[in-house]
Amino acid sequence: MAESGKAQKKSWFKGLKSEFKKIIWTDKSTLGKQMAAVVSITVVLGVIIVILDSLVLQFMNLVIK
Repeated sequence: MAESGKAQKKSWFKGLKSEFKKIIWTDKSTLGKQMAAVVSITVVLGVIIVILDSLVLQFMNLVIK
């Protein structure tokens, strides 16, 4: 039973290694462009959320007072 478990683990790691070899990694320039796009969109959405949050807070303060 223990031997078959070790064989299964070995086989699983062999399969994992072969699957990793099939991955097509992006080049550095594409990765940089995609990272810049993600960071800029995140910043823009963060600013929009802060603005909306402050507007809602101001409106709530007007309603409550």
